Amino acid sequence: MKYFRLSALIVLITLFSACKKDKSPTEIVIEYPIFFADQFEVALDTVALSEYIIRESFAFPMDLDTELSKQGASKKSIKSAKLMFLKLQVLDYAYPDSNKYCNFKDLSEMYMDIKYDGIGQDLIASKSLIPDTRTKVLNLDMADIELKNYFQQPTIQMVFKYKKRRQMHNIMPYIIIGRLKVIADPI
Repeated sequence: MKYFRLSALIVLITLFSACKKDKSPTEIVIEYPIFFADQFEVALDTVALSEYIIRESFAFPMDLDTELSKQGASKKSIKSAKLMFLKLQVLDYAYPDSNKYCNFKDLSEMYMDIKYDGIGQDLIASKSLIPDTRTKVLNLDMADIELKNYFQQPTIQMVFKYKKRRQMHNIMPYIIIGRLKVIADPI
């Protein structure tokens, strides 16, 4: 009888201590628009149509702390970060001809990189065959790349490289909408 009680006590202690140690990684999906009012517009560049135009953003804060803290994690505890999708959407300006010219059909291809000094620059998304039809929203093809090191930094930069199919009559501002999948250990 004593042996049975002792065995039952050991089993209960083992079960309770195992429950306390269970800290499995948390999967967090963050969806948010990133708005580049001044930096990301397809401008009236004078570059020849056959050449790439490269535009680089200012360094902007990579502030995931609020979203991660809601899930009981932090930037330091990120194990993996991947983009699930990126979408570019034209902002309609009050140009008399915005319906005719404010769309992505004037571009033939676009590439998007992420950059941080000390880590480097990597392609994260692209669209190599933009249709020559009126297109207000452009869903980019995602590169399968681990972004953990970038998203743990205080700031990052975005670099766009694109070719125009034809010259444009007005600037074309757009927003970037994305979904990020983060796997992090709970704090």
